[in-house]
Amino acid sequence: MDKKFLEFWGNLLINAAKGQEQLEDMTKWMGQGLKGFENYSDMFRKLYGLDGVDEDSSEDLKQRQRAAAEFQKSFKDYMDLMGVVPKQEHLALVQKYEELKDRVSGQEETIKHLRMLLGQRGSSEETVTQTFQGLIKKQTDQFQELMENLGQISKRTSPGKK
Repeated sequence: MDKKFLEFWGNLLINAAKGQEQLEDMTKWMGQGLKGFENYSDMFRKLYGLDGVDEDSSEDLKQRQRAAAEFQKSFKDYMDLMGVVPKQEHLALVQKYEELKDRVSGQEETIKHLRMLLGQRGSSEETVTQTFQGLIKKQTDQFQELMENLGQISKRTSPGKK
């Protein structure tokens, strides 16, 4: 982080500790593109070497824009260090979370439906298996009865029995 930012930020925090109104003013100042609120603007120009800069000069405009960009970057770095997330990033993550939550909900519903279908299929396969086993048992019983009847007929007609 650059020295000018830290010095500016330190002075700003000391001044902000003197009253909530100053903190609210600083927020408005940043929202207005670092304009207005002369005490902040004066401190900013002094620390960033913009004291003698002409407001109307295009060359000086570039210098002011560069200083403002440096300040914005340093401010973002400082907020990152403190664990503060920009509101836009937070809202984007909240939106993504809600979309993923809806997607998961839809997938859970699909899984539930597929399990239900699989359960129905499983029960119909079980019914077919039981019916088939019943048929095999019935045929086996009938075959054994047939064999017993043939055996009895063969005993009655066999030449050795008189």
